[in-house]
Amino acid sequence: MSGLSDYSSKAFLNWLAGGAATPSLPAVYLALFTAVGVDAGTGFTEVSGGSYARVQVAGAVTAAGAISTGAATVTMPNVSGYPWVAPGMNVYDATNSKQIGTVLSWVGTTLTLTGNASNNGSGSTDSLIFSAFSPASGSAPSSNTNGAAITFPQATGSWGTAIAFGLYDASSSGNLLHWDYLGNYSWLPATVSSASPGILTVKGHGYSAADPIVFSTEFGGTAPSFSQSNFTGVLAVVSPATDSFSVTNASTAVNTSSTGSGMVRKILQQSIPSGITASFAASAFTLTLA
Repeated sequence: MSGLSDYSSKAFLNWLAGGAATPSLPAVYLALFTAVGVDAGTGFTEVSGGSYARVQVAGAVTAAGAISTGAATVTMPNVSGYPWVAPGMNVYDATNSKQIGTVLSWVGTTLTLTGNASNNGSGSTDSLIFSAFSPASGSAPSSNTNGAAITFPQATGSWGTAIAFGLYDASSSGNLLHWDYLGNYSWLPATVSSASPGILTVKGHGYSAADPIVFSTEFGGTAPSFSQSNFTGVLAVVSPATDSFSVTNASTAVNTSSTGSGMVRKILQQSIPSGITASFAASAFTLTLA
């Protein structure tokens, strides 16, 4: 189910239990998927062709000068080597484990923050982590939101319909760190009747006809058996009532021959035709972790 990948979950648990150090702070790249796989990082269909490329949303840069709470500027290497750094990105000093501020601009070798640095730095040896996402907040589930706009290259051919995203530690291949469906919607518990079509009971779901949803038993439940079609992939809501609805799969009604239960979630599908520049405006993209 969406969330941390197996790779990230194991790394975090090993660190939490004192069994191993966490992996070094990675460069992080955002990918788009037209079909999803499993938390092991396999089975995903990533967009390809049409000038598609993952977008770097975080990475480390070593400062070239002192960081002072009395100034809003920091001397850096030339920005030409770090074109992915954008206004609105959070700046964290990994050397001193302190927040520094938010990027206003980076021109040549001058990084300008939106205000004076929040903490002093030790100078040109400081490793600064730039991230499109603000520091996490809230008590579990915690979340963080992009402070900087995230923009993909303009599509020069159809990218298909994106339904999910992934965070990787490399611009191609690499380890999947986290993935989720597009659309900041919650998973809701569901029961399924044995009927033609099968009826899903989901208290107060709030869905409308034709809304795209997905079904999962990863956190408990048993999928029903089917006499026609199934719950694989993206489903469309049919005849929604206050607490129930049926679904179609690729326009085919889903009929069940046994009862079941699991979780359902509304998602966002985004078609990206040629000539479109896919992007997430600042504050439009939220990462959540229970």
